[in-house]
Amino acid sequence: MSDPKHDYIPPSVGDSRSPCPALNALANHSYLPHNGKDISVFQLIRVLREHYHISLPLAVFLSLGGTFFCGRYFKIDLQDLARHNLIEHDASLTRANAYPDCRYAPVAVDRRLLQLLLGVSQNPHCITSKDLVKVRAMRDKTLDTPLSKLHGIIARGEVALTIQTLRGADGNISKKFIQEWFGDERLPIGWSKPTTPIGLRSTTRLANWVWSLLKGRRVD
Repeated sequence: MSDPKHDYIPPSVGDSRSPCPALNALANHSYLPHNGKDISVFQLIRVLREHYHISLPLAVFLSLGGTFFCGRYFKIDLQDLARHNLIEHDASLTRANAYPDCRYAPVAVDRRLLQLLLGVSQNPHCITSKDLVKVRAMRDKTLDTPLSKLHGIIARGEVALTIQTLRGADGNISKKFIQEWFGDERLPIGWSKPTTPIGLRSTTRLANWVWSLLKGRRVD
């Protein structure tokens, strides 16, 4: 039975949200504070482990990194993660680039980019991991200046985390899950967290696979 305390409720005016659909979904379900503010590193570690089955080392790495670079005293508002060119970067899968000289990047979903992601495959129900890499390559090609080495690693890591979080038993990623997670920023209906922990090793291995495809300049 679902817990009414964690029903999906979209953000209200004044609520803080990030460029990250994973964290926004947890706030929209009130697993993180619904206002998205004053979140401690310990809260982040706990919810990442509990709701996405992220391993302790990776949850600590992600949470410490986010709060150290973007927050204050190991606490953070979700909006802090939108500070441009810290962890956030241009060529997001579903967010528009930051405007020139803006300190913060957009956090709202760009519907055109979401449709690009959903339309990468002619299959009406799902996309493959390679399809996701194809969109990563398409977004990279729109840049006048390539992503820095660090932001390139982050971008490929985001693809790796998305694959591990959303793919089904058949290895494919449901378009319904993409729409609900990226588009509505909710935990998808019918989705279950991964049975295998998402760890540093598996994420690094997948990110390296993404890089190997991108270096080939063609993703079939």
